[in-house]
Amino acid sequence: MSAAPTRPILVVLDYRGGERFRRALASIDAAEDHFDRIILSITAPWNSPDVAIAREYVDARAARGEPSKAELICSGMELPTMQHQRFWIDYLMGTGATGSEWIYWLAYDDQVRLTGIRNLVDPDGNWPLVTGTAYFGPWALRHERPDALYDGPWDDDLESWTSFPLDGPLRLPVGDWISRQLRQPTYMQMSGSVVRLSSHRRLVTAHPIKRGPMRIEMATAADPSNDAVEEFAEPVSIIYGRSNSDRASYGNAARTEDLHLAAGLTRYALRHPSAVPTLAGSLASVATTYARVLARKGELPAEDWVVRGTVRP
Repeated sequence: MSAAPTRPILVVLDYRGGERFRRALASIDAAEDHFDRIILSITAPWNSPDVAIAREYVDARAARGEPSKAELICSGMELPTMQHQRFWIDYLMGTGATGSEWIYWLAYDDQVRLTGIRNLVDPDGNWPLVTGTAYFGPWALRHERPDALYDGPWDDDLESWTSFPLDGPLRLPVGDWISRQLRQPTYMQMSGSVVRLSSHRRLVTAHPIKRGPMRIEMATAADPSNDAVEEFAEPVSIIYGRSNSDRASYGNAARTEDLHLAAGLTRYALRHPSAVPTLAGSLASVATTYARVLARKGELPAEDWVVRGTVRP
């Protein structure tokens, strides 16, 4: 199916971001035209420093005569990740968005990579997004210390992380891609992912209710309306790695979400019978691994941190 002219909605999820949130907004500043809407979703009281930072961003653009597309929404209190997901999804659905719209998801401590977006869009600025596809990665990476923001050099090459085989295609059937992640997980970060709003909505409404933040990528990919997962030719986001971030414990935490996937994958298999053998084999492999761990005869596989070369900032 050919791609329809479109620009995604940028959604920034912010939780006590501070200067890292300000850094994310600075990267959005030059990229606003590449998005249809920009949602700054803050889980905090309305009088929080992050709300002030968001308002400063909007006011600064207005002072330059460049009104921002940013829509500031605030939960009024701190929310766990999945409740925060429901909060911004409900806001979009209540303000005219439809399930067919695309969501570019960005964490408050990461950045938009404008170079990657400019190399992706067509001459009219439209993103080549195909219905029935979920887009994940690759991700450009910078390392920073827990107690300080990265301060350069800003022109150094960045590692490009991938969730796809190094010697394989950049587009896979959903079942094949999820199977790879279940058998040998690759670290993933939602920043820069582009998925239909309907996939995010099913994530927070399907039963059993998802409780934790990990495995969101696989859960949204396993929306029955999707038949493929694709990786962009180059990163459209820059993520920051530090030892005190959620990423540092991603592997162990993500494994606690594997059982939640079973219901979603079952629903997917009912709509896509051709995926049954692949998914069944992967789930059986995971179950066997868990059994060996519980019997103290084996260990969970380590995260497979795969790097496909480098890219310029």
